[in-house]
Amino acid sequence: MGLKFSALSQESNIMKNKAFIPFYGIDRMYKDNSSEISEIIDGIYRGGKMLMGPEIELFETAISDHCDRKYAVAVGSCTDALYFSLKAAGINVGDEVLVTGFSYIASATPILRAGAIPVFVDINSDNFQMNLDDLTSKVTAKTKAIINVNLFGEMLDPEKIIELADSHGLILIEDAAQSLGSEYHGRPSGSVGISSCLSFDPTKIIGAFGNGGAVLCDKLETRDHIRKLRNHGKNNEGEFEILGYNSRMASAQAALLSFQLGKLDSWIARSNEIAKLYNEKLSDIEQIITPKIRSGNIHTFHKYVIRTENRDELKQHLSDIGIQTLVHYGHVIPEQPLFKSTDQNKEQLTVALKTKNEVLSLPIYPQLSNEEAGSICSAIRAFFEK
Repeated sequence: MGLKFSALSQESNIMKNKAFIPFYGIDRMYKDNSSEISEIIDGIYRGGKMLMGPEIELFETAISDHCDRKYAVAVGSCTDALYFSLKAAGINVGDEVLVTGFSYIASATPILRAGAIPVFVDINSDNFQMNLDDLTSKVTAKTKAIINVNLFGEMLDPEKIIELADSHGLILIEDAAQSLGSEYHGRPSGSVGISSCLSFDPTKIIGAFGNGGAVLCDKLETRDHIRKLRNHGKNNEGEFEILGYNSRMASAQAALLSFQLGKLDSWIARSNEIAKLYNEKLSDIEQIITPKIRSGNIHTFHKYVIRTENRDELKQHLSDIGIQTLVHYGHVIPEQPLFKSTDQNKEQLTVALKTKNEVLSLPIYPQLSNEEAGSICSAIRAFFEK
């Protein structure tokens, strides 16, 4: 009774104060770093080189070093990065590409864009990552590649996915949009497969003030091909050699990303502190499944995702008292109308179909205070103790 009374009392205080706790903390990050950000932007504008300035190469060097890769190519988005990686790898019309069915749609749309066929793989129930047994069962003579998606800030076991891809002669591309800074027993995200693709949209752990992405690779020919693709097909001699695209990153975005990269470790550490607080205060609620951190790994908690059969009611309850949450993801990818023509049997994604109705993402970002995180936990506890 004491715990129940305490939780309800704290919820009452939240209701009375009606303090809004936002899901994203982008404005808070800006407030904390506004003077440095303004100085960076002012320097770019004074220099007058808005696109492909020296800041691009500096950032490419920094991000490739951070991820233990030889090369990086900054592009307009991670969606472009995935598409360019498929093109550079020689994926053609009619080729099958294995990809998780539980992710943001941009993990799969580059496959369609390349004229290939996405084949959707189910997930593990304990960590949202691709189920490798299901993946193996879906390899056919037409399968040419795997897009390995690291979801919510942790990595799929790199050794297992590399071994699986090699055993079937498949191209492996890492979708590391959500996992920059994570590690699996010392191996960093961004270092797996023939290329790795990063996202720098504003919601990511380091984000552009707009859009941005990068391809990481170790082969010079891959780097050079993707450089052409990002800039209208232009080669080093200034000739337009292949059909390319306009996917250049702005100089200011590269400079801002370099600035944030210097803060990455401390931001990850802070997110882990918040995740630990959540786990300590929520893990004993039997109606909730909290994230598990595997030993020896670094989880960035790009998203802190709980599971509960009361997801919709809990989400509404938190919204009513000023706590913003989101659902990642409310549909498996093949349920989207865009993928009707791919003739996928989405009913095979049994774990993903169950999971989509249970997941709820709580606010987590370095600028979230312990008091706010504690209030969120109290509100959740009060909901289940009513």
